[in-house]
Amino acid sequence: MALETYITNNIEEIGETAWNALSGGQPFQSYNWYRFGERVMTNARPTHLMLSKNGQAIARATFWRLEHESLAGGLTAALIKRWPLLICRSPLFVAAPGWSLPDPVGVDVLGEIARIGRQLRRAGKCSLLLFDGLDTATAHRIPRAVRYSFGKPGTVLDIRRWRSFDQYLASMKQTERGALRRNLRKVDQQGITISRHQTVPDLDEAENLYRTLETRKGSERDPWVRAMLENIGMANGTWLAARDAGGQLVACVTAYEDNGTQNLTQMGRDTVKYAYFALLYEGIRLGLEHGLHTLYWGTDSYPLKKRLMFKVLENDSVAVAF
Repeated sequence: MALETYITNNIEEIGETAWNALSGGQPFQSYNWYRFGERVMTNARPTHLMLSKNGQAIARATFWRLEHESLAGGLTAALIKRWPLLICRSPLFVAAPGWSLPDPVGVDVLGEIARIGRQLRRAGKCSLLLFDGLDTATAHRIPRAVRYSFGKPGTVLDIRRWRSFDQYLASMKQTERGALRRNLRKVDQQGITISRHQTVPDLDEAENLYRTLETRKGSERDPWVRAMLENIGMANGTWLAARDAGGQLVACVTAYEDNGTQNLTQMGRDTVKYAYFALLYEGIRLGLEHGLHTLYWGTDSYPLKKRLMFKVLENDSVAVAF
């Protein structure tokens, strides 16, 4: 039976009920999250594809035409501005693929998504078609594509076993629990305080601190940070701010929530070491208090996250189609 296709550039034409019926509670796949993506990524026009069989929707995929890619740098970044990428991913969250698929997924579904993706790549004069946020096995199943890995997998923590931060703390190994408590004492000694905000009080202050860390790390400039901070209410966002005894902002991070999961991102900080730890601990507290089931904290700082009981997530494979 042939698959039926429906393509649109506006998620509102699909509707929240139809969209979420395919999301299956997967992290950062909800209608609200993609609406947030459309609002923020104004220079990256999305194309939403719905696949149906016998009139019943069975899968969807979203492609974004990007002239910027945070994982690219130097000459590659310059080339992308001339010949954009077409990427199938969850908006603003490279750890999640840009589709919802039936289980088990058939070769016909993956083949049709890839076929239409190639058509969109040619029509949009894009250099490459990428499917990312994948595990190795899925990346290998994309027809006529080459698997690649950036070698920077995400990290994940299932928090359903704990009801409070104290329970979480009690379950840690004694050495790790001792280190965490020492860090908390240092936070108190330095007069660092953490506050939670549903809106960002001073966008310039927050963005400047983020850019400070971005520059220090030598990362490509993220063009969507400010727009994300301006619209955090659309994505159940909480901005966490760390201030020193004098009230100076020394670190900040944003926790976004979707389908019972948290993505902690947009870390900004100067050189105050213990403010960073305080924000991470507050992110865990926040997730537990909000009754979430999983925390996704992205790449880097793997030894620290391992001590906090995070595990590496197999999601760093990319299928590259020409």
